[in-house]
Amino acid sequence: MKEVLEPENCLTCTNISYCFKVLDSDQLSATNQNRVTLKFKKGDVIAKQGTFATHLMFIKSGLVKLFREGDTGQNGLIINIFTSGNIIGLSSLYGDSTFNYTVSAIDDSTLCLIEINTIRKLIPTNGEFAVAVITKLSKNNLLAYDLLYNITHKQLNGRMATALLFLAKEVYHSLLFKLSLSRKDLAEFTGMSVMSVVRVIKEFKETGVINNDNGTIEILDIDRLKRISEFG
Repeated sequence: MKEVLEPENCLTCTNISYCFKVLDSDQLSATNQNRVTLKFKKGDVIAKQGTFATHLMFIKSGLVKLFREGDTGQNGLIINIFTSGNIIGLSSLYGDSTFNYTVSAIDDSTLCLIEINTIRKLIPTNGEFAVAVITKLSKNNLLAYDLLYNITHKQLNGRMATALLFLAKEVYHSLLFKLSLSRKDLAEFTGMSVMSVVRVIKEFKETGVINNDNGTIEILDIDRLKRISEFG
């Protein structure tokens, strides 16, 4: 259940995206007047596939997933996983007027929702801001392309190795992390079945590539994991 938090001020916020750091005080004030800060519990839907894209979402804290919902009875596909400091919804700035994905909280998360027309007005007036937005969008797209290649060109071990490397580098920033994703999440992130996820993680543990202690993952042999990712 989402919770509306006390209003903050974009001009004094210490957890602001780089994109917004390049705005002047008047532009930040305009942003501040057209946003709301919401807190979401684990599992809450933040944006629903098929709904109108009225806001961009800046993650102040937490962990969220962006995924395509499958048809009835079919699994979905996680397109990306985002941590604090990321902006979601940039593809809707000049594209579709509706979200073509669902966003939900993996952990308890706090997000700023910024009215999308406010961002559209800022882009032509601040070139540095426009470049920052394009850079962020390009990075998100490249990560999505990597995921697509991973699930269409690699065997199961290679998919899981790539996923674990991504989580260590992009999400948890450590070779030792408490995995927030469920087995179903991992399956939808790698294009595998839940049973295959369990089997591959068990194999990685038994061969000394990782340790798995009740969901706390430690990558023990990163070079080997990279080789599995590359050639798996």
